[in-house]
Amino acid sequence: MIRDVYTIPDDLYQEAFNYAKASRAFTSNRHDFHPGGLDNKQKKMFEGKLGEKAFKMFLVDNNFSFAEDHSSPEERDKYDFMLLKTGLPSLLIDVKTRTKDFHTRTLEMVEQYTKHPKNIYISARLYEGTQKVSLLGWYTDEDMLEKKQIENNGYLDNYVMYDSDLRPMESFFKI
Repeated sequence: MIRDVYTIPDDLYQEAFNYAKASRAFTSNRHDFHPGGLDNKQKKMFEGKLGEKAFKMFLVDNNFSFAEDHSSPEERDKYDFMLLKTGLPSLLIDVKTRTKDFHTRTLEMVEQYTKHPKNIYISARLYEGTQKVSLLGWYTDEDMLEKKQIENNGYLDNYVMYDSDLRPMESFFKI
């Protein structure tokens, strides 16, 4: 089952808010290319966590076996989710959340991928000011490396996957 829009329930919303608040002073400046200092770090972390909660709802709805990251807000996480499949290696998943209609690409910093690679990336769209999130699609690290679209808009090099490059969420069931 794939919902058009996931409405984040209050308990998960509060969990995301609490994590973002606790982590704001520890969120890396390397990722903070948005203006606004600590308050904006907290906002961006919160938005990202809401995207993660929507993907968690997708995993639960569809009876996937997974582990959710529970690292301290004071340390870098190793993944957002780990997909567990009996007899197969676990797959590390990173959820990327955007908030604007004009955002049409999903970014992964080249440096981040090189040092801490993930196997799967989920692209999520948070409707700003709401508890509503759509899952736009997904791609593998192999997809990203094969495309090899790297852009630098004055900050750092990023692998870029445009919306047209994303696999539909329906195909996630074949993993």
